[in-house]
Amino acid sequence: MTIAYLSERENNVEQINLICLRMFDTWCKARNVTALTYLMHCWPMIDSTPAALRCLGETMRKLRRYHTDQLDENGFRALCEMADMIDDLIERPAPVVNLMAVGESPEKDS
Repeated sequence: MTIAYLSERENNVEQINLICLRMFDTWCKARNVTALTYLMHCWPMIDSTPAALRCLGETMRKLRRYHTDQLDENGFRALCEMADMIDDLIERPAPVVNLMAVGESPEKDS
């Protein structure tokens, strides 16, 4: 699901959150405590900074690496898809925007 008014980055973060939500629901129903423990260590994310995304990506990689037996094929594919999206977002961090009051001119370096 893509939300039209969000930036590409925001859409990708939303996709990552949706993947996490699907995994959360699936793992709760299956009572997969190991996978839930890994997921809840880093999600829900408070923000979408590169550090938060990196933490989610690294934690889910550890789950994939050390507990493959806890994942079905769909879960494994979802984690791979999410890892690719996180890698793209970390390589292209959000642009910095300086906010100004109405009528204020941008500061110029001397």
